[in-house]
Amino acid sequence: MPFGSDFFPDDSGITRIYQADSVYWDEFTGTKGVKSFEIKEMLAGYFTDGEGRQAMRIERFRKDSTGNWIIYRVWAHVKTRSAVEVTEENIRYVKLRFPADLGTNWNGNIYNTEGEQIYEIKQTAVADQISGLNFTNTLHVEEEGLPANLLFDKQQESRYAKGIGLYKKLKSSLNFDFISGDTISGYIYTEKLTSYSIP
Repeated sequence: MPFGSDFFPDDSGITRIYQADSVYWDEFTGTKGVKSFEIKEMLAGYFTDGEGRQAMRIERFRKDSTGNWIIYRVWAHVKTRSAVEVTEENIRYVKLRFPADLGTNWNGNIYNTEGEQIYEIKQTAVADQISGLNFTNTLHVEEEGLPANLLFDKQQESRYAKGIGLYKKLKSSLNFDFISGDTISGYIYTEKLTSYSIP
């Protein structure tokens, strides 16, 4: 397999647990809200997609009020010799390009109608840690990074650990009051890996 493919493992049975946090600002009510929850993501086995390719089923779970894991989303990914395509809510994104060299960039929305969005590999082969987990070899992909200014800041990033997969996801879009600098609307959403198992 091409260089970088082991940052996006596709072994059936891999399970990852994430702490998800969502902070949002409502411009109309002037309120700030916070939601936190756990997500369990499981690679649940191969199937043949609509193009006749081998695809991996991704099952996403959240806990109900009694603490039981309940499936709430089903995604899929296809890994080829040149890229990883992930389908989320029936929208297909190119999450990674191979070889995964520093500076490699591509249009992550080439297979959907959301408009061009240039992804770029910003760091490779760097150590990192999160939630008490230590990784010796990680790859960081900037999915969107508009320069912050007095009016807005928009960022999107995914980080992958070799042999484990996604360990951090960030999506944020904030609008500021020009005079005070306070956040008046927008959101910050993160998923951070807290535990994982590899069969």
